[in-house]
Amino acid sequence: MQTDLIIEPASAAMQAAAESFFKLLYLDHDFAGAMRRHVAPHFTEHNPDLPNSPAEQLAWFEQRAAANPDFYTAETQWQTRIVHRFIAANYLIVHYNMSVGPLDRGRMFADFWQFDGDRIVEHWDVVQPIPEKTQSGNMMW
Repeated sequence: MQTDLIIEPASAAMQAAAESFFKLLYLDHDFAGAMRRHVAPHFTEHNPDLPNSPAEQLAWFEQRAAANPDFYTAETQWQTRIVHRFIAANYLIVHYNMSVGPLDRGRMFADFWQFDGDRIVEHWDVVQPIPEKTQSGNMMW
């Protein structure tokens, strides 16, 4: 059985909000600002390692960095390479790799941010450590 996938374009408000959120989070590395400006009060987090509220998430990231300062540099120094970015219907989907310090090989991420109008209401992600080598010989991006 073949099913056609039809993806509707994002609304102008959602497109503008997604672009602003993307810049704050992925380019400026301003997690707190991105979350404060764009997350709805009824936000739902699906990453099992993170708390639900953005304020609690910020505290979680700060505690993690404080517990291992040799591994985690300041958020503004994290290295991010965007591989793919999609804004469609009510989703911002970002596939990227990120390293959080000089001792970190990095991880590949796929983030799925669901919007309701111009506010983010849900987040899912898939995170995979970057290995020294791959069986295929191909990079992960």
